[in-house]
Amino acid sequence: MRALVDEPLPQEPAPVDAVLAELVEKVSPGLAGTTSGGYFGYVTGGVLPAAAIAQAWAAAVDQNPGLWALGPAASELEHVVLAWIADLLGYPAGGATFTSGAAGANVVALAVARHALGRKHGVDVKRQGVRALSEFAVYGSQELHFTDVKALWTLGLGSDCLRTVPVDGDYRFDVRALREAIERDREAGVEPAIVVAHAGSVNTGASDPLEQLAALRDEHGFWLHVDGAFGAFLRLCERTAPQVAGLELADSLAVDGHKWLNLPNGTAFALVRDGALHREAFAGTAAYLTRASRPGEDMHELGVEASRPWRGAAAWAALKQLGRSGVVDLVTRCCDLTRELAALVEASPRLELTAPVPSCVVCFRYRPEGWAEGERLDELNRRIQHEVADTGDVFATGASLASGFSLRACIVHWRTTEEHVRALVDQAERAGERLSR
Repeated sequence: MRALVDEPLPQEPAPVDAVLAELVEKVSPGLAGTTSGGYFGYVTGGVLPAAAIAQAWAAAVDQNPGLWALGPAASELEHVVLAWIADLLGYPAGGATFTSGAAGANVVALAVARHALGRKHGVDVKRQGVRALSEFAVYGSQELHFTDVKALWTLGLGSDCLRTVPVDGDYRFDVRALREAIERDREAGVEPAIVVAHAGSVNTGASDPLEQLAALRDEHGFWLHVDGAFGAFLRLCERTAPQVAGLELADSLAVDGHKWLNLPNGTAFALVRDGALHREAFAGTAAYLTRASRPGEDMHELGVEASRPWRGAAAWAALKQLGRSGVVDLVTRCCDLTRELAALVEASPRLELTAPVPSCVVCFRYRPEGWAEGERLDELNRRIQHEVADTGDVFATGASLASGFSLRACIVHWRTTEEHVRALVDQAERAGERLSR
């Protein structure tokens, strides 16, 4: 790929049509097939038609909703969309903003949590920094997403404050172990500051017991942040909604748009229960940012980005295309296809599930007769994963679980059908049979 695209910077201009044609020709061999319904990798949706068209149009009109005066209509539309998202998820957001992804949403939410911790102890962390705080602890399970850890680094909280708590047999936060960790810290004079929970963990799709965590929060006074990048939408499927009961009790919530909403990459939402606290954590402007005579809210004061693209146009178009019932149907259908995939695995003489299947993720492996768990079986399944991916028909990634390496398929794509699910099982069985010989 590097050889295809690497060249010196051109000295002379070129016609636009020639530039676009050359771009397509050079990069097409290396494009990931994320627009296909057979793409089961990571947690990746495919952009909806209305969202793709709206995104192109929004780029052409070039609005900047970071400052209200640079995009009045863009700013107001984004506020409407953020209210729609909160309403769709049943979350009482007082403050909300668009971000570049759940990683950015985690940074925004945990920055508000950091501000709240300082305020609680009479410390202005915006001015004094975290060094003025007494020792504190942040808690996450063994399934904690790496972007939450990056957020701790970025915010100057550091990973030394992180307490990694075990999960139970269903890969959910072990609340009893969390309580014990909090009590140990309290005895040592360390304040329990933040708990990061999951609505939908990336490895298995499991959701933490949010109601129990909220009750523990009420007892100990920490900030409860939920990383709901894709799992927040489990509220919309009648069968999976109980798994995320208590989502509405969180102090903050991170949600991705380019997963289950099938928006263009780089679209997410940070939702915060206390809107005033959210604004206080990021408020600040510059003299040159001239305000209009009757301005709305400048959204750069709700996050870390100043100038940014108009993400709300594509989100608005996707939600208009789907409507509430369409989003519900999309989530429910993906969960139904996940159950179908799990049933096909269980019916196979050589495939087996390696984790519970609570939502939209299936972890499974190929096990030849007589093979025990261990590195030999793990290496076989790594080779199967590579071979299936290399066929180009379907694509699944892998997961390292307690039992070893598994193939991992996640279904959040609006184009995925039963045919794609059956193709994945067929490819895994064929590759497993050939490679194990």
